[in-house]
Amino acid sequence: MRVILFYNGKTGFTKRYADWIAQELNCEVKPFKDFEKTKVGEDDLVIFGSRIYAGRIERLNKIKSRVKDNLIVFASGATPITAENSISKIWAENFTETEREAIPHFYMQSGLNYEKMGFIDRSIMKNVAKIMGKQKGKTADEASFAEAIRSSYDISSREYIIPLIQCVKDKADAAF
Repeated sequence: MRVILFYNGKTGFTKRYADWIAQELNCEVKPFKDFEKTKVGEDDLVIFGSRIYAGRIERLNKIKSRVKDNLIVFASGATPITAENSISKIWAENFTETEREAIPHFYMQSGLNYEKMGFIDRSIMKNVAKIMGKQKGKTADEASFAEAIRSSYDISSREYIIPLIQCVKDKADAAF
């Protein structure tokens, strides 16, 4: 079984996770822009990683439309790993219930890099941070998110790839 990893991101966090995963699995890693040009066979396992942007896993629908089986997804974002309700909402927004059961999916907390964001993304995030900072009666998840988006930070960690690596190894064992 060939494993191919495609990643999509803008600030470097998703690429970092993709590179770490590729090192562990000794697999091909390609930017999303190469997806259309790459022949993906029925027996290939496709791992897709992307950033979360406004609650959506960017480019996911394009991958799901072409890869029906043997797909694993990871998403990276600034949402704290402990914000389980928020992460569950992200999965519900991006996958049908059937897809959530069929497609292994993993969240990898990364951070924010305002310096590498484009002007529009940076402006939107700064405005959201300002609004959320002033909001009264925040839930614990909202308060945690508001704190997390105030400035650039990096809390990506190789430990977040461990469940995905194990999932791939389990699939490879089941294939033989």
